[in-house]
Amino acid sequence: MSMTVSELPHKEQTLFRQTLKLYEARQYKKGLKVSEQILKKFPDHGETLAVKGLFLTHMGRKDEGYELIDRGIEINPRSSISWHMYGIVCRNDQKNDQAIKCYEEAIKADSDNMHILRELAALYTQGRLFAKVVEIRERLVKLNPTFPMFWMGLAVAYHLTGRYDLAIKVISAHESGKNEPPLNKLQISELVLYKNVLMELNGEHQQALEHLKEIRPQITDITAWKEQKAKLLLKVDRKEAAATAYQDLIARNAENNEYILGYLACNGLDINCEKDEDAAIEVIDTLQQQFPTSNRLRFLPLTFTTGDNFSKAAASLVKYSLRKGIPSLFSSLKALYADQWKAAALGTLVEGYATQIRDTQRFSDSTEDEPSSVLMWCQYYLAQHYDYHGDYERALALIEEAVCLAPKIVEPYMIKAKILKHAGDFRGARDIMDFARQLDLGDRYINSKCVKYMLRNNEPDEAEKTFLMFIRDDAPHLVQETLEIQAIWYMCERGHAFRRQGDIGRALKHYHQAIASFDTYYQDQMDFHSYSIRKGTLRTYVDIIEWEGTVYSHPIYQDAARSAIECYAELADLKAAGTPFTPIVHETDSKPLTRNGSSQQGQHNLSAGIGETKVFDVEKDPNGTEFVNSDTLAEALKLVENLEKSCDSAPETHMLAFEVHLRMQKYFLVLKSINALKTIDAEHPALPSMVTRLNQALDTDDSFAASLKGALKSQVSKAFGSTAIDAGTDQSLAALLIAARGMLAIGQTHASQAKDLLMKATDDKYADQRTLLRLLEAKQLLEKCNASESDLAQFSLEAKRLYALATCF
Repeated sequence: MSMTVSELPHKEQTLFRQTLKLYEARQYKKGLKVSEQILKKFPDHGETLAVKGLFLTHMGRKDEGYELIDRGIEINPRSSISWHMYGIVCRNDQKNDQAIKCYEEAIKADSDNMHILRELAALYTQGRLFAKVVEIRERLVKLNPTFPMFWMGLAVAYHLTGRYDLAIKVISAHESGKNEPPLNKLQISELVLYKNVLMELNGEHQQALEHLKEIRPQITDITAWKEQKAKLLLKVDRKEAAATAYQDLIARNAENNEYILGYLACNGLDINCEKDEDAAIEVIDTLQQQFPTSNRLRFLPLTFTTGDNFSKAAASLVKYSLRKGIPSLFSSLKALYADQWKAAALGTLVEGYATQIRDTQRFSDSTEDEPSSVLMWCQYYLAQHYDYHGDYERALALIEEAVCLAPKIVEPYMIKAKILKHAGDFRGARDIMDFARQLDLGDRYINSKCVKYMLRNNEPDEAEKTFLMFIRDDAPHLVQETLEIQAIWYMCERGHAFRRQGDIGRALKHYHQAIASFDTYYQDQMDFHSYSIRKGTLRTYVDIIEWEGTVYSHPIYQDAARSAIECYAELADLKAAGTPFTPIVHETDSKPLTRNGSSQQGQHNLSAGIGETKVFDVEKDPNGTEFVNSDTLAEALKLVENLEKSCDSAPETHMLAFEVHLRMQKYFLVLKSINALKTIDAEHPALPSMVTRLNQALDTDDSFAASLKGALKSQVSKAFGSTAIDAGTDQSLAALLIAARGMLAIGQTHASQAKDLLMKATDDKYADQRTLLRLLEAKQLLEKCNASESDLAQFSLEAKRLYALATCF
């Protein structure tokens, strides 16, 4: 029978307790020595073996550490300590599902261990297993009913499961009981406000309003209290009092859109209701007179007004911005360009102002001359206006005028670079942006824009040198610091640059760097499951939980994940064709780059806790060899599964799932992906080619059971029948490109049909949907169709007709 800690001699018990204290102090080397001291006398003591394994995992010897923990559990499978150690290691390695199983085993052996229960509650919350969180929190309250954090944790657990009434009862019971330790003033304020929010969520608006009056002396966050009061007054239909409350809030922050909309609602107005337009303008005008510096009050009328009301509001905002020289004016108004009438009205307005200033040096309704900078900002805006509409030659002419009027201002050069980029002159855009950067070397924003333009021009090495200029001086290694600051846009764009150059290994490495940043964002919430409850910031904590649930829907994550899946699929295809991809080795790969462009070899010591250092390998896989040599489809499947959880409504998710499952010969999952896409869009242009490819795969795969094959083909035939391969291609240019990709994926038998389809990409019927990037994609697909030189020349000629300034055709 195995020996427990309590059965060790007194000296060894003391040493064992010391190992746990050393672990908490992060003194892993000392802890390892002490654990080895115990094991010299008791080499088969399971719990000490588990603790030693824990230390080893923190010292970079993970395989050895896991082995020792497994051995410790094998010796004493009922030890809560050993299972706890195993759970900690799994949690640190972000193996949360395995960690939960370990903690559950630990609880079986020690059901009243509050420390383990708290950590298990955090893991359940991380995994969004809220029903189980409730069970654990209830047990904690029973074990220590005077500890306030356990009551708060239980209230939050009920909140997350939608049982607001029980959450309110928990807080009320806590308030009437004895608390050890007592809450401080800030914690009390947060707790009573959180209770009021719960009452609102539970539909008890009148009771919540009365409760809000009662708790006023306990509140430290006055703004939050006032916001809650205004919302509740409006909900109980006390509009006059609510209007006063919202007006008080607007006086505190006249840029808050919610305050303004709330004040309008108090006046019975809805900006989305056309009949309320005139009245809403009148109310906003009154507010503008009271708060003349509010930019939000100037802009808001533009979002819902039409006709003369829009023109009047636009004139006020635009004239103010031109005089102030606000470079972001077009960016602020760009959302309005979705309405063609408003876009035209804004262009006409600014052109009129430019003419007035050029002819008379003043606006028509003004008696004073305007500074020369006003004309420059007019041309600056109009250049962006025409760039938006695809008139690049006119946009360039206007921005050249702006540059001549203000040759030392950075912004006009940046817009010139942007216009050149949209026009297809990537090299020219990069050069102009670099020139703008050199005008102000201390501006991080222009530096970042220049880096992006260098990457778009496929210059990753030059982009890296430029990017490193703004890395902190005391960084132990500058390239590694780019990962530490989590510049996700840079990682993703760098991956795209290498992919365009055909370096799939490096592209995958940078895509995974961006993906890892999002994994870190999600994993970092683990610390807040205990911290937020301990500090009493419950309202913010619930907001964090909700936000973290959407973190993987971020556009950059989706871009990186989708690109990585496509790279893995390409690697799998190359391997299947007998021509596996070989990582590209660069001359500088063995020496990581430092700030001055020199090279620096070796390893770097970084802080790892009290009295400890850890060794960090810099650029240990510069070519992405690890990703190239991995099980590519298994890695792609992991990303697909995460996309299915976070972006299930996106067609691209199911198209990529189809690609991965088809290559893995998981045909029922292939059909599931097709059906999911059909549910989103029954007329999606990718569906015909996907169905054809599935049928082809079933016909050629002799290893698949005949009975299953027949059943599957029957389901496909019943659901889709016989659909033309080019069905839906007239919908849009995007549909045409999707269909062409599908035809090429079927095989060279459809290459001619794909070529004919792609040659139509320059047709005038696609003018409204045409973009430079789509035409570039069409050209790349034409090359894969083995199109003749004359066909490629004809396509390039048509593309140059549409994009006269482009150098990429």
